[in-house]
Amino acid sequence: MKFKYIFLIVAISVFTGCVSLEQYPTNAYTDANYWSKAENVRAALYKAYAQCWNNTYYFQNNILSDDAYGSRHVSTVTNVSTGISNTSEDRYINEWNNCYNALRTVHTVLDKQDLINIGDDAAKERMLAELRYIRAFTYLRLVTWFGDVPFYTKNPTLAESQTVTPTPASEIMSFVHSELDEISEILPKNTDLPAEETGRYTCGTAVALNARAYLLENDFENCAKKCEKLINGTEYGTYALASDYDALFNKHRGYENEAIMTIEYAMNGGIEDIVRGWPTVNVLPVSVGGPNVWFSPTQELVDCFLKTDGTKADKTDYTGRDKRFYATIAYNGCKMELPAHGKAKVKGDQGVGKGIYTCYTNPEDEAEAQKEDPNLSDSYNGSESRTFTGYYNRKNYDPATIADGGQSYKALIEIRFGDVLLMYAESMFETGKMTQDMWNKTIYPLRKRAGFDEEVCAYPGLSHDEMRQLIRNERRCELALEGRRVFDLRRWAVMDDPTVRTEGKTVLSSQATGAPFDNGETIVCQSPYGLKYWFPIPQSERDINGNLGQNPGW
Repeated sequence: MKFKYIFLIVAISVFTGCVSLEQYPTNAYTDANYWSKAENVRAALYKAYAQCWNNTYYFQNNILSDDAYGSRHVSTVTNVSTGISNTSEDRYINEWNNCYNALRTVHTVLDKQDLINIGDDAAKERMLAELRYIRAFTYLRLVTWFGDVPFYTKNPTLAESQTVTPTPASEIMSFVHSELDEISEILPKNTDLPAEETGRYTCGTAVALNARAYLLENDFENCAKKCEKLINGTEYGTYALASDYDALFNKHRGYENEAIMTIEYAMNGGIEDIVRGWPTVNVLPVSVGGPNVWFSPTQELVDCFLKTDGTKADKTDYTGRDKRFYATIAYNGCKMELPAHGKAKVKGDQGVGKGIYTCYTNPEDEAEAQKEDPNLSDSYNGSESRTFTGYYNRKNYDPATIADGGQSYKALIEIRFGDVLLMYAESMFETGKMTQDMWNKTIYPLRKRAGFDEEVCAYPGLSHDEMRQLIRNERRCELALEGRRVFDLRRWAVMDDPTVRTEGKTVLSSQATGAPFDNGETIVCQSPYGLKYWFPIPQSERDINGNLGQNPGW
């Protein structure tokens, strides 16, 4: 969506008292006239879109998994992943507050829906359905992280908010599934959207989110049913894999029909006037971005990307890999295009700040290259302002969308058709229905796009445990650094040990490592993982409302 005004703050002033001759004031809004203007309803809707999901969590949720290790610049997230946080950690408070702020915006409109009279009932119904989608998405976030939480379908009074008791997560999830089913029959198809509405939620978005919700519950039967709606027909939209995995992420709008839900950004005219963007400086190599990287991909993730003949590569053998590796990871000696604004200080093949440059994360290699270009500054040096592991994120780097200062207007994909195929493949396997035909619908096209040899793409003859591991690893590679890994780790842990949820145990306790470089010495990250299953109910909320309990493990 070209959310030119998505950043607007909606100020709804409700006036009471008498007005001469029953006239509404011309310089202020009331409930009676605010909701009669379509632009006001749209402004509230767009604010809810902005609150629904954001680039910060899209990127930083990677730190909560074994795919990435965080730096001190995001200590509130790194503290969570390493298990040294307490119930007053900002990450927990912000997740809670962000969700309930979004719900307040949604309910501000839904509570007044009987007053909305914009002269277009179809447009009204659609906007209300989009708000309900945002509500369902938000409750899914809350239940996934916190379990039982306060549940409202309208804005509570102050007194109610301070005395409410949590609603069981199972009841909230039933509501989420029901809402998404209803919404999917109201919203338009992706193929019916005009270009200026790209990014608005569709019936396919609702179906895909419902599939994700069932997957998070390990309800594979229902997850498969939702996936089939998007795979086997066009009633809920037309979706397909993009032809080029690299362009899918590293070109603005390079996703063809693969994107199902996106986080949208906007500019006025040209790249010099980005009115709403996201900061690339925190997620890219230092020479391209800036001095304070949020996270570094781990060697464990890098090792998951096989060579195209299906064999496992040596740790620093970066040749002949799965194409997804090159679109996702910046490694020692990789080539990267410099941002279009041309303000980078390093030399490219077309001059300073222009063209292609070589990213060196190995200190010895960079030291040699600095004889020609002293501005190179990507190598591992043990500090928290560069890579921790010898690797950087590359995914979602489109140099053509980056302005001077590092803001990018490139859309980020939150749900896509590739994920639907993976959800379907896992669901078919876990319900004992994985066949060659199912494989050919799901894993085969993903591997084919990734550049694997034909025999590697073909249906394999594997044991049950080997096939499960293959599907899980395929999911890790396909969705790497898109923020999904932590949720997979949590639900897989529950499959293996249900007490993880009931007792609040840790779901990740390994030691993250990085590249060995040429001397064979492997980088070992500072602190081991210690991610607990549940987020705690923030202590500040429990201080206000004594009816809120605390999650297991806290």
